[in-house]
Amino acid sequence: MKSLEIPFLKLKDGSLDSISAELDKLTGDVIGEVNWSDYPYKPDVNFKMGYDEDNLYLKFRVHEKAVRALNTEPNSLVWEDSCCEFFCDFDGKGYYNLETNCIGTQLLGYGEQMEDRELAAKSRTRADVDIISKIEKKSTLGSEPFDVKTGDFRYEIVMKIPAVAFYRHNIRFSKGQQFRANFYKCGDETPEVHFLSWNPINTETPNFHVPEFFGEIKLI
Repeated sequence: MKSLEIPFLKLKDGSLDSISAELDKLTGDVIGEVNWSDYPYKPDVNFKMGYDEDNLYLKFRVHEKAVRALNTEPNSLVWEDSCCEFFCDFDGKGYYNLETNCIGTQLLGYGEQMEDRELAAKSRTRADVDIISKIEKKSTLGSEPFDVKTGDFRYEIVMKIPAVAFYRHNIRFSKGQQFRANFYKCGDETPEVHFLSWNPINTETPNFHVPEFFGEIKLI
């Protein structure tokens, strides 16, 4: 199981540009586990993360052969597009899935952990749109939708995730706090379908909803 230490960020201001610049100073980590041989394509993806008392800060940097961004409504099918994802579990009872396509459209859900994975997926609830709207995000690809483009694409997505986005918890962030998480890159309807993870996943078929394979996160 992988582990990651997340540093406290002292920001000059709360703008996404300032957040992005501070995250650029960090080392970061790679989303590079190809867990299923039927889907060997491996785009170049890394992420960096920081925090303060009220927010988590997250930045993805992606280099891939094709991009797709057709979903524009919150809680739509963003995983079919070029998509970066952050799943996290604060107490071992349930976990959040935050999924962001390459133009910043997001899906946010929460559900309990269950041994029956199909039942767990069906029982998940989606966050209200007003909660999702509190997450500030910016992509270097802009925010306008587009169909599949092929070539050579490099882009970044930066986001400010307030504690209130974790709507089933009353939470603040502090030094020494630990939780479990995994980070993903996918594109179910892109020309080269792929399912990458930060921490390895041991299932027969692609499945990100497996908190038993989350890694350890510590705030420092």
